[in-house]
Amino acid sequence: MGGTVTIGVLRRPHGLNGEIVLTDFTAGTFVPGPGTEITLLGPSAHQNVVVERWRRHGEDVLAKFAGVDGREEAEAFREWRAAVPPEVLPPPPQGAFFEFELLGLPVETSAGEPLGEVVEIYAAGSHDVLVVRDGGLTREVPFVQAHVAEVRRGGKIVINPYREE
Repeated sequence: MGGTVTIGVLRRPHGLNGEIVLTDFTAGTFVPGPGTEITLLGPSAHQNVVVERWRRHGEDVLAKFAGVDGREEAEAFREWRAAVPPEVLPPPPQGAFFEFELLGLPVETSAGEPLGEVVEIYAAGSHDVLVVRDGGLTREVPFVQAHVAEVRRGGKIVINPYREE
């Protein structure tokens, strides 16, 4: 489904009233109010739902959607992705980026040498790693200031030269 950004993954039911634990990909920057429409993306289907309640639960969120009123109904959405149009997201904090802003960006060295484009991002302990692919060559670049000199939203990523081991 095009035109949406994944904001989290529904993990498991919480309690008996239809709440669902959601792993939040927005670091708490997106807090939809009651009545907000969210698209749930499953393995072979999608469903639009309306938020009734959205509250923090440790690092996660407890989400309650209209019409999802029991544990079994919530269970049906286990591992589905929650998505919204990008324009409803608030801007990320200074120096932070949403994953969708980085995927597909070209990457080059500070000397202007093209290295490929970002095809994946994964967490590696204390920082994220950009997977940069150019044809058959794949590089992994730690997404930290020592390696990433500049990120231009909608433009490119410039990295400091480094030696491949």
